[in-house]
Amino acid sequence: MQEQGGKRVIRRMILFMALVMSSAGVCAIDLHITTGFTPPVSDFFRQVLAEADRRLPDVTISFEVLPAERSLELVEKGFNDGDCCRIPAVITQSYKRFIAVNESFYSVRFSAFARQPDLAIQSFSDLKPYAVGTVKGWKAAVNRVHAIGPAREYVVTSPEQLFQMLDMGRIDVGVMGYASGLKAISDLQLKDIYALEPPLLKKELFLMLSDKHAALVPVFEKVFKAMREDGTIERLYQDMLRVGS
Repeated sequence: MQEQGGKRVIRRMILFMALVMSSAGVCAIDLHITTGFTPPVSDFFRQVLAEADRRLPDVTISFEVLPAERSLELVEKGFNDGDCCRIPAVITQSYKRFIAVNESFYSVRFSAFARQPDLAIQSFSDLKPYAVGTVKGWKAAVNRVHAIGPAREYVVTSPEQLFQMLDMGRIDVGVMGYASGLKAISDLQLKDIYALEPPLLKKELFLMLSDKHAALVPVFEKVFKAMREDGTIERLYQDMLRVGS
């Protein structure tokens, strides 16, 4: 009964949005949401949003993987409708047209990757003596590395470029998302590159919508909460771990 009640609330929200938009000549809401994450995390996001699409009448969601910075810029300029998923406090420092859906379904783990598994790095401050690389658009990592001021700092355009530099010894440490990093290492068939423990940062991420879709924020919050409570999020997350392992 509680689940049916939740579906009725979501349907009423969508009906209200549809009535508002129909007055402007729009019958349904089409959202193009992008991400700067790479597989397997981007595949997890795709599955979560596909399920949200299935549960939300009159909302159609398309999803695309882009370079991380470009994903943000296209929403900021009004071309796309949202970015999945980010740390709101970091993004809103530089971008003004984003609003967060305050129901998280994923926590990112930023890790340091190195060729030496016993390299003594337990926090961002420990990066200072090293040549460190990050990936453009991964704001939380880029901003923290820049604030530390390592011996040399490189901001590259893709995870593959980061790990190729690490493999060739051009940098000592690479910093990026743990799951995406492991996938890039596997895809490139690199050996003797390790994710160091503990992770440098673990943060909840949130779907960021363009502010033109502010009325949809409570709708997404409701559906993500329902998906978490009925076990859908956990099932999709475990599927991601199996694929990425």
